[in-house]
Amino acid sequence: MLVSDYMSSAPITVQQEDNYDLAFEIMEKKNMHHLPVVDNENQVVGIVTRRDLQLAARYFKEAPVEIAEVMHTPVYTTNANTPLASAAKQMNDNRIGCLPVIGDDKIVAGMLTETDLIRALSDLLDS
Repeated sequence: MLVSDYMSSAPITVQQEDNYDLAFEIMEKKNMHHLPVVDNENQVVGIVTRRDLQLAARYFKEAPVEIAEVMHTPVYTTNANTPLASAAKQMNDNRIGCLPVIGDDKIVAGMLTETDLIRALSDLLDS
């Protein structure tokens, strides 16, 4: 089983200069919990979670604040050819809920989340 078997393809990303309320709006509309943050070359520079944005909203209120101010760095990543067990171990060891999947071009190709791992576990248990 590889990461490519369970990752979400064509992930939505936000730019580090975007206002944090844009990320919150995207998460609300798409029912997401994690968004990769990219720079001008579309390379991952951070990750922002729904909880990060909720805390930012309480702290900054209506003030315009760039995502770069609330994102997590460094970002743990993986690639599509990584064994799923290795990616799951990386997530568990680092106590994180997702891994951006980086392509050969260094651009985000997908996301692997806890939900994806539960789906993989379910598939294993059903077989």
